[in-house]
Amino acid sequence: MKRWVYWVGIFISLLFLYLAIRGLDLEYVWESIKTIDFWWFIPGILSYFAGVLVRAQRWSILLKGKKRQTALQLLPSICIGYLGNNVFPARAGEFLRAYHLKEKQEIPFATSLASIIVERIFDGLVMVIFILIGLPAFLGQLENGSLTGLLNWILIGGSVLFCIAFVVVLISAIFPQKAKKVFDFIFLHILPRKAHDKYHAVLNRFFDGLDALKSPLQILHVFTLTIIVWLFETGLYWSVQQAFHFDLPFSHLLLLNGALNILSSIPSAPGYIGVFDAPGISILSAMGVASESAAAYILTLHAALWLPITIVGFVFFFKEGLQWSKIKPKTNE
Repeated sequence: MKRWVYWVGIFISLLFLYLAIRGLDLEYVWESIKTIDFWWFIPGILSYFAGVLVRAQRWSILLKGKKRQTALQLLPSICIGYLGNNVFPARAGEFLRAYHLKEKQEIPFATSLASIIVERIFDGLVMVIFILIGLPAFLGQLENGSLTGLLNWILIGGSVLFCIAFVVVLISAIFPQKAKKVFDFIFLHILPRKAHDKYHAVLNRFFDGLDALKSPLQILHVFTLTIIVWLFETGLYWSVQQAFHFDLPFSHLLLLNGALNILSSIPSAPGYIGVFDAPGISILSAMGVASESAAAYILTLHAALWLPITIVGFVFFFKEGLQWSKIKPKTNE
C-alpha cells in the first residue's frame, strides 16, 4: 500500500478525533469512566468472543471443499486478522489472515481472500438490517436534522453498495463461466499482456472461494450465522451500557452497531480511531445521552472492542511464528 494512503488515513482519524472531543469537558468524561461497574465487562467480552467463534464457524462453511477446517482450526487466523486491522496500517488484517491460512493450511491466498470478501458483504447487509430495525423508533425522538441526513445517507448508501456487491458475488458464484467472461472483458483490456497468465490464475483461485454460495441452503446458513455474529457483538454494547447505567432499547444499540461498523469502513488509522468515536458520540447524544457520558461510553466501548481481541491476536501471531517483515502474499498461489 502506498505511503500516502496511510497518511490520508491518519489525517482522517485525527480530524474525526478532533470532532469527537471538541467542546467536551474531558475531566468529566474521565470521571464518568472511573465510576463504571467493570463487572459488566465480563459477560460482554464473553459475548464478543462467542461471536468471534461463530465467525470462525462461518468461515469454515465458506471454505468448505478446500480442506476440512473446523472453527477452532480457523480461530487463530481470525484473531490474527483482527490484530492486523487493529494495529497494522491499511487494514492489513484481511490479507494477514489469508496469508496465515495459506502458510498453515495450504489454502491458496486468492481463495481465502474471496471468502473474506463474501464475509464482508454479508456483514454489510446485516449492518443495514440492524439500522433498519432501530431507525423508526430512533427517528421518532430525533430532533437533530443534520444527523437524520447522515443516517439516511448511511442507510441508502450502505444498502445500495452492499446489495450491489451481494448480487454481483451471488451471480458470479451461480454462473461462474459467464461471470469469468465479463471479468475477462473488463480486465484483459486493462492489464498488460504479460500479466494475463497471472490474472487468470488469480481469477480461478478467486472463484474457488465462491463455491459455497452455489447452494441456497449454504447462503441461508451463512446469513443466519452472520446475524448471530453481530447479535453477540451487540451484546458487548449492551454490557457496556449496563456498566454506565444507561437504559437504551436494544434496537437503538443495533442501530448504533450497524451505523458505526459501516462508518468504520472509511479510511482511517489502525483500530478505526476517530471514525468510530465521533459518529458514536453524535448518535448517542441524539438518543438523549449527555455528551460527556456518550463520549465516556463510546471511548470505553472502543477499548473493549479493541484491546481483548488484539491481545489474543498477538498471542496467536507470535505462537504461529509470524513476522510482519516476511509476509509477502502471492495471490497467484
